Amino acid sequence: MKMIREFCAENNTYLEKAIKAGVDRIELCDNLAVGGTTPSYGIIDQAAKLCQSTGVELSVMIRPRGGDFCYSEQELAAMRVDIAQANKLGATGIVFGCLTSAHQLDVRACQYLIDGISNMDLTFHMAFDQINPSEKYQALDQLIELGFDRILLHGNQSEKTVIENADEINHYIDYVADKLEIMVGGGITATNLQEVAKVVRTNTFHGTKIVSF
Repeated sequence: MKMIREFCAENNTYLEKAIKAGVDRIELCDNLAVGGTTPSYGIIDQAAKLCQSTGVELSVMIRPRGGDFCYSEQELAAMRVDIAQANKLGATGIVFGCLTSAHQLDVRACQYLIDGISNMDLTFHMAFDQINPSEKYQALDQLIELGFDRILLHGNQSEKTVIENADEINHYIDYVADKLEIMVGGGITATNLQEVAKVVRTNTFHGTKIVSF
């Protein structure tokens, strides 16, 4: 099975170098210092043109601010506008995550954001790691029902490496079978990628240093 490497790009910095290094997909965002927020429309436009010309997929982060993943009605409305613009500008996917104040998946907010979308990949980002551990399998079922293509996660214990969280992650992979792609990230680099791939049963990996250039 082909290994998929997703490069997390802050604006257009290193975008061309990552593509030349052979990445399969770009996650485009701004403000990595706070975990990533929505990039400007101009940045999306230029990244989309570059990705289209090179055959690389482009997923755009939809997140109006740093902090938690509980969004107001105004924030959700703004996120819908951003999704529509990313679609119009040529992005092939979007990346977002919505939670309730009780650390559950916010199904209503997710449904609101994806209503009417049929031509873009849907990725639920690392907000998944903040869902109550006892409710994660229910959340996986809900994400499948909503039509998400993949989730990005690191594991419940953020202080541990992906390898140390491998048993937990592999349980999720087995649970969803082929209904939902599990992408792992957080500390994965070109240097340790092969080691991670030996213990985590997925072929999809994410990071800011996923390739060397």
